[in-house]
Amino acid sequence: MKAANVNGGSGEKDRGTWCTPKKWADRLGAFDLDAFSNPRSHIVAAMHLMLERGDDALTGPQSGYYWANRTGGILGPGEQGRTGCARIFASTDTRVFIQPPYEIVDAAIEHYGHTRFCALLRLDPSTRWFAKLYRITELVCVPRERLDFEPPPGVRASSNPYPHAFYFRNEADVPSAILRTCIAWRTR
Repeated sequence: MKAANVNGGSGEKDRGTWCTPKKWADRLGAFDLDAFSNPRSHIVAAMHLMLERGDDALTGPQSGYYWANRTGGILGPGEQGRTGCARIFASTDTRVFIQPPYEIVDAAIEHYGHTRFCALLRLDPSTRWFAKLYRITELVCVPRERLDFEPPPGVRASSNPYPHAFYFRNEADVPSAILRTCIAWRTR
């Protein structure tokens, strides 16, 4: 699989650094892993993986493994596994926040679909990844208002034309603050 483009398909230099709005991050609570984070993320997690830092959220060959750069410096190609990096496994008990670049959504679902994930993605049944995600999701929560992501400094905010949803693997993991502010339905 080719490496993720931190810029996303838009070609915008800072596309990978748009953030989940703080009020929504606060409503979600804490996670064990924010698998596709960036330095300005509001998501509370014990571990943040950042493409900009050289972390690899999709390390194979088995699903669930990832490289975390413990040094904080930027790694070059092939440097994962050297001093300062750790290969870690996200188990079925690991709470993972998933908001990857759209060109790797399929891989992200495949890789973390066994975990207690919450994925923040478009509500778009026309995409090739939607059916796969929907099958392994217990509860879908659609915000009652448009979710406008926070742009990086110096980038003008744009209107978000797509509705988004929080897809939860386990209904028991959905915080009451999300249930109060979203329209939710069970998939099973």
